[in-house]
Amino acid sequence: MKAGNPSSKRKPQAVRPPGRPAGRTLRDGVLADRETLLTAAERLIREAGTGVSLEAIATEAGVTKPILYRGVGDRHALVYALAERLAQRMAVEVERDVAAASSTEDALRRLVAGYLQHARAERNLYLYVTAGVTGDGQLEQSLLLADRTAQQFAAGIAAFRSTHGADPEVATVWSFGLVGALHYVTLWWLREETADQAVVTEHLTDLLWSGMKLEPAGGPKAD
Repeated sequence: MKAGNPSSKRKPQAVRPPGRPAGRTLRDGVLADRETLLTAAERLIREAGTGVSLEAIATEAGVTKPILYRGVGDRHALVYALAERLAQRMAVEVERDVAAASSTEDALRRLVAGYLQHARAERNLYLYVTAGVTGDGQLEQSLLLADRTAQQFAAGIAAFRSTHGADPEVATVWSFGLVGALHYVTLWWLREETADQAVVTEHLTDLLWSGMKLEPAGGPKAD
């Protein structure tokens, strides 16, 4: 069973009138396309924190606010787009680390460590995309990062349990449960700041692994 695919969900879209260009920057007249605007938003959020306004982001990009709206959309659309970009980068980096694992437990440890490391490296952006929208869009936006990470967990859990004669159908529920624990530990860790990353990684890995290594009745012992 696979975790939900975020690409199958309805995404907020910025609508541009037919034939109308994305707009030009105020500084040099270069076309301000969607990726340029999103990169400027990431840059400002990293530097200034999560409280930045759309007006400030437009200024950082060198465009007017209407051009930002035309190219990206409202705050909901902006947060969703930034969350999608962050999730993709996290997935690529964590998958690379997990690919070098020597065992299933080591893979879990590497996934936890990679998630924590990336969240710390992108602290302001991580906080912005996990709490940047209120109302009806908050659930979909919050689950974007969860969907991507849960897919990584679910594949490993299903394969591990199948190998050891246990039911792999629990993989999706377990994976989202693990992601929930990982996310809130990450928020706590970012708040505390002084907690050692290696210690937090080991403690969380021990907690998560204790559920995964349960030996199925009559099956071979998990290692």
